[in-house]
Formats: sequence, C-alpha cells, structure tokens
Amino acid sequence: MDTRLQKIYEDMENNTLGIDDTFQFKCRTCGKCCKNRHDIILTTRDLHNIARSLGRSMQYIVEQYCHVYIGHSSRIPIVRLKPTGPEQTCPLLRNRRCIVHSAKPIVCALFPLGRAMNVEASKSCVELTEKIQPTYFLQPDTCGSKDQTHTVRSWLEEFGVPVQDEFYSLWTENFIYLSDAFRKFDELKIPDKQMQPLWDLTYSAAYVSYDTEKDLIPQFQESMVRLRGFFEKVMAVSEKHFGGMRNGTQT
Repeated sequence: MDTRLQKIYEDMENNTLGIDDTFQFKCRTCGKCCKNRHDIILTTRDLHNIARSLGRSMQYIVEQYCHVYIGHSSRIPIVRLKPTGPEQTCPLLRNRRCIVHSAKPIVCALFPLGRAMNVEASKSCVELTEKIQPTYFLQPDTCGSKDQTHTVRSWLEEFGVPVQDEFYSLWTENFIYLSDAFRKFDELKIPDKQMQPLWDLTYSAAYVSYDTEKDLIPQFQESMVRLRGFFEKVMAVSEKHFGGMRNGTQT
C-alpha cells in the first residue's frame, strides 16, 4: 500500500465516529474546500440530484462539469467533478456559493465528515446487501471553525442523508460486483478495444440512463439487474473463448 493510502486509512481508524458522537465545525462559506479538489467522485444519486436541481439531463451534467475515466484498481468507469480555472475551482461554484447547495454531492454534503464502506472481504457479492455498513470519520480540515457542535446523525439529517441509506448499500453492492467482473476480464487478458463496449454500457447503465422526474432507486435497481444479467452472459462466453486461448485449447 502506498504512503498516501496508508495515511488515509490511519486517519479513518484514528478519527472514527459513531452515529451519535459529536464533532465541532462551522462552515465559514469561504469556498476553500471547493478548490483544488480532484477527488469529488459522483454517484448516480449525485448526478440525479444535480440534474434535477438544474433542470438538465444527467448526461449534460457529466459533459459540462465532469471527467470520466476507468479506475486504476476498480477497473470501472468513474465520474468525478472537474475543477476549472487557475484556482482549480469546482465547476458548480459561483461567487463562492454552490449553485446546487440543496442537491450537492454526498462527499461535499458530509464534509468535514468522510464516509467509507465497511465490508467483510470474505463475503461474496450475493451476501453483501445486509453486510454493508458505513463508517464515518472526521477528516482533517483547514477551513471553518469549531464554534458549533453536531452529532453525525444531525449532520446527516441536515442534508437529507438517511442514516439507513438504502441507495448507498445498493451502490456499494453493485459496484463491488462490477469491479470484480472487470478484474476477471483483466485476468482473461481481454484487449481494451474489446472491453470498451462494456465500459460504455456500464457508464450508461450506471450513471446517466435515468429519468430525473422519477424516483431513482427503482430505476437503479432495474438497471443493475439488467446489467448484471448481461455481464453473466458475457463472462460465460469470455471464459470459454479467452480462457481457452490462454490455456491453448481454443479451436
């Protein structure tokens, strides 16, 4: 593990908070936390909320404000906000104010809290749904003051984040599944040129093919069921074809 990741894990372990634990923070609306941030990863819910808030499609939000890339270790399409200008400012910041404040990405809404998934490594994806538990921790912050006291629970409620977050569990479960699948494709040495249609399909199904006028969760569940069913078929064919080539048995 590199030193940067090691430091992140150490911060999490040393600053973990329970749901009713307290922390001190008051935002000064200085916009400092909205600059030089290349780590604001968006979920489908973030895109859905932002698009609905701005009256735009989810695809428009990605094209205007985001960067899409394939995760180095996860191997899945990742969508992050793309800072702009000499100060590398969040593209959703205007005159030091967030233009989607009531629909801001979960990473931003939680600050100075961080949230990570706590998943037993031995569990299969099928077993994960009831096992995913969020861990909250206090991030090192260089802005704001200590003039207000909050509990983790009250901070979540202020931004409409459920304590029992159904979408977070669904998101985590499905993206673990997809990451596992893409790693298996890597093991089969499938060329990127042949992987690109799968990446494109995953990006579309996971991030942008949603009606912002309808509730997200049923749409997301249906989309993931279809995508996972397709992946199972592709995996069976790929293992037969590329696995056979690797073992020298392909005819």
